[in-house]
Amino acid sequence: SETTVERYAEIAAAGFTFVIGIDGCGGFCAPGETTTAENAAMLNAAWANDLLAIVFDTRISNVHVHPRDQWRQVIADVLREYEAYPAFAGFDLRDEPHASLFPQLGGINDIVRELDPSVLGYVNLFPTYASPEQLGTSTYQEHLDRYVAEAHPDFISFDHYPLLGPSPTIRGDYFHNWVLVRDRALRSGLPTWVFILACEHYGYRLPTEAELLWQVNVSLAYGCKGIQYFTYWTPPLPGFYQALVTVDGQLTPLYYAAQRVNNDHLQPVGRQLLPLTSESVTHAGETSPPMGVEVFTGDDWVASTSGSPVILGRFHDGKHQNLRWLLVTNRAFDAAATTTLSLRPRVSAVFEFDPARERFVPVRTVGGPEDRSFTVDLAPGAARLYRLHTNQRDAHHVGA
Repeated sequence: SETTVERYAEIAAAGFTFVIGIDGCGGFCAPGETTTAENAAMLNAAWANDLLAIVFDTRISNVHVHPRDQWRQVIADVLREYEAYPAFAGFDLRDEPHASLFPQLGGINDIVRELDPSVLGYVNLFPTYASPEQLGTSTYQEHLDRYVAEAHPDFISFDHYPLLGPSPTIRGDYFHNWVLVRDRALRSGLPTWVFILACEHYGYRLPTEAELLWQVNVSLAYGCKGIQYFTYWTPPLPGFYQALVTVDGQLTPLYYAAQRVNNDHLQPVGRQLLPLTSESVTHAGETSPPMGVEVFTGDDWVASTSGSPVILGRFHDGKHQNLRWLLVTNRAFDAAATTTLSLRPRVSAVFEFDPARERFVPVRTVGGPEDRSFTVDLAPGAARLYRLHTNQRDAHHVGA
């Protein structure tokens, strides 16, 4: 009943660009349901607001009830129904699948890709804290390896909700999950998507605006290409308390926080990072680094850091060896950070991205050619994007 053009206008106004019909949620996780008529309403409402939509259709997710030699025809018939909807982006195949389902998902993905390479086969994976019984493998690494090898995905999506109980408690394996997913994705040439926590439920706390921003920026630092929210609308279920929209449809303060995070930061910064490739992710200034992370010890671009703990995500564009992009993220979501980055002599110029103007502007560094440095001030959960150049001529040519 809430799948309307007006309701989807609220989704678009909050800076979202796509919606997902989710398997197993009874229709509460995202607008849209699982029948053709409800999916049609979802797709029409999405298109009226320049949104894309991934639909859940049981005829696709349960295609295994048919003999294998009939799968292609079944999928082709269903796909034909959705081709008339410009907002249609793909099928939600399964949420948090057991590894025994990977070959089936691979078969569906292969057929969908053959019929229309532009259509996504959407799957979201468990986090590291899932049990071996849930994963269907003895380790999370094996789960990722088998997923890529057997499910033939377009990307790797996962959920990991790090904000436990009262602030500032977070899960100890949060960063390790990102390390494993990032590594598997880079080795496979696949982009990564993630769900961030946006709903108070069970033992997870309602995020503050800084905690929303922090989850987004940590994900960007680790090379993420798709930020998803769980949940948008508060589920009418025991143990779920509040999300961006209440059970009865009222926009909450978290809705307006997400609107600011998405529109003012994620979209402009994301447009810069989307075509880039993650080159390294290191944690600097932490007295007790989290499990599995790489500790910053200096590299070819930044010699050292001093001050508050930060996460350094470095990116390249595959074309310009004399350019690197550096996302400096506050390690804390409950305190401001001030960190000084000392540059290698080869770095001749630094530009900072201004999200409001969507352009890079020169950064004034201090020191001489051999000891140049600059200081980064970050609000709780915030991040700043920089572009480093190895010669001034190219800096003038590219900077805009």
